[in-house]
Amino acid sequence: MGLFKRKPNPDKELASALAQRGVAGRATVVAMTETGAIRAEVAREVEFTLDLALPDGSTVRTVHRQFMNRFTLHGLAPGEPASVMYDREDPRTVMVQGHPRFRTDVVAGEIVIVELQDLDAPA
Repeated sequence: MGLFKRKPNPDKELASALAQRGVAGRATVVAMTETGAIRAEVAREVEFTLDLALPDGSTVRTVHRQFMNRFTLHGLAPGEPASVMYDREDPRTVMVQGHPRFRTDVVAGEIVIVELQDLDAPA
């Protein structure tokens, strides 16, 4: 056992908590701004203003900061939908998972963005 403990990572703690008690949801990006903070030279901190759609048909506006890489940010912009996990006890506690139409995959050793069919869109 070492003498020094790792600094807590709030993003990991939030992700862990939401994995246990969170609810998958959909939000609309109202605004997003990079704060200028960078982690590990690949993740940029973004402040999101989101309108979260709740199961009862109401919406909750929340502001959330999160570090994201360029692949996860792909497609996210004001007016676009976002896949989120939110705390059922406090819907203002969210984690943005990305745009619902895009995911990343590894093809021939490279990370690529794959477009998916949006399941909520009319066929």
